[in-house]
Amino acid sequence: MKNDKMISIIYIVIGIGIILLWSMLIGTSQVPEFETEPVAIVFHIVIESTMGIFAILSGIWVLKKYKYSQHLVLFTNGMLMYSVVNSSGYYGDLKQYGMIAMFAFILGFIIYSSWYISVSRIK
Repeated sequence: MKNDKMISIIYIVIGIGIILLWSMLIGTSQVPEFETEPVAIVFHIVIESTMGIFAILSGIWVLKKYKYSQHLVLFTNGMLMYSVVNSSGYYGDLKQYGMIAMFAFILGFIIYSSWYISVSRIK
């Protein structure tokens, strides 16, 4: 189905994007929290990287029509939603409204994909 492919691609892009973002930020020493909050930022990076991996897996599973892809997508969407809300506050404090607009798009995608996956997978 056409929507499955679009949804799969978006999950994969989100997953790769978050992993590449953290790699770039760490590689260019743009994470001051390593000095101020080292334990908290390590936990944050680990969970966001895990979320990225789950997003990639969700995209692959939907694309390949795996039996439990619906469950994986809904789990991933929970992780994504928490991250989007949390990150929006962080970037809001920095007045980076472009990032907030991107998060609003992702939130819309989360809502749509949760509905679509739930409805389209019911037999």
